[in-house]
Amino acid sequence: MDFKNLFLWIAFVLPTSVLSQSITNPKYEKFPEPSIIQRDLSGETRIVRRNYDKLVHYTAPNGGKIKIVATKDVSDEQVLRAYGILGFFLTDVPSSTYGADKSSVANFMASQDAMLVMPGGADGRSPIRNRALVGQPLYALEFPVEGSKPYLTNDFEQRDAGFEEIFHMVQDLGIGTKFTDGALKNSFQREAEQITKTALEKGLWGRGDSDVQNWIAELRQEGSLQQEYFAAILDSYFGYWGGWEEGSGGMWGIYAAKTREDVIRTDPKGAKLLQSFLPDRVTYMARIDPSFQGTFEMSFDAQILYTHKSQYLTKARLLGNLASNISGNNFDNVFMGNPSDNHIDGKQGRDIVQYPLASTDVTIGRLKDGSVIVHGAEIGKDILVGIELLRFTDRDVPL
Repeated sequence: MDFKNLFLWIAFVLPTSVLSQSITNPKYEKFPEPSIIQRDLSGETRIVRRNYDKLVHYTAPNGGKIKIVATKDVSDEQVLRAYGILGFFLTDVPSSTYGADKSSVANFMASQDAMLVMPGGADGRSPIRNRALVGQPLYALEFPVEGSKPYLTNDFEQRDAGFEEIFHMVQDLGIGTKFTDGALKNSFQREAEQITKTALEKGLWGRGDSDVQNWIAELRQEGSLQQEYFAAILDSYFGYWGGWEEGSGGMWGIYAAKTREDVIRTDPKGAKLLQSFLPDRVTYMARIDPSFQGTFEMSFDAQILYTHKSQYLTKARLLGNLASNISGNNFDNVFMGNPSDNHIDGKQGRDIVQYPLASTDVTIGRLKDGSVIVHGAEIGKDILVGIELLRFTDRDVPL
């Protein structure tokens, strides 16, 4: 860093501390860490003990547990991402029709012993036997974490099925379906049935050849038409088909809409149903893969296909030790860097950079161009642009 450009340097010079310290700042947000993952499964059923290697509990408002179990082929980061997505689906959305209070949905899931099972491999190509799939499956090769190679390259051979499969669990065991009970069976589910019927009649969903039509017939027989239709809306609305260049529409062309704009324009009733339960932005902390190097972009750029997805993120954290960067979007963002030198640009909105240490463990300065530099033994030298607030374990520092 060229300190010749430095015109202001505010120093808090006290002995450096370790990152695991007490938190006295009530606004400091605690995000899920690998430490929440359990390795001892001795208290679980025999089939879980014999087939899975790690476990994390999502706690419902009534204290009940929704379980996520995974094999050793599934990384800890994949487990934490699944936990984050589940939490995102079950977080209240104020003023929404069905999502303003989701406690009944989460509580119902816990009462039904809802479990997400995460095996290695992919559907039909997994080392785990079908009899061990004792919950909603989500396979390792169908669930890339943000910043990983298949995520960045939009590798549809490893299509990100995370939103789809996890919401299937929420819908099957919490909301309710045609053949299963649930907290919103007589409201959300009833509306979903009518909208699905309309979408099929108008050719918005279920498009395709005889194989697709046979699949639709199977879904109708087993009572899962609404679940699959809503999953198609969900994936297109949050950008998971925007980067697909091999055809039109989403979900391999079965759904007419590929992007959020398409959903709102071509399937307004489907968009309204989604908005009645979920927010328009993704609120879990995206943990950027430790192998990522460069700048993780969170603003849409048609030349960077993964930004179809990342444009809806609001929180991002750099992992590993590589000198990487984040470029935010127009939402109110929360960022966290890694121990190396990072450049973080908040863009528009009211943006926060959170550090897992006290303000007394860093020096804070400002450069002539208006950017802020934060320096500490455990965080390197971070250059911050468009950031309105620094958040430490002891206090907030407005910029």
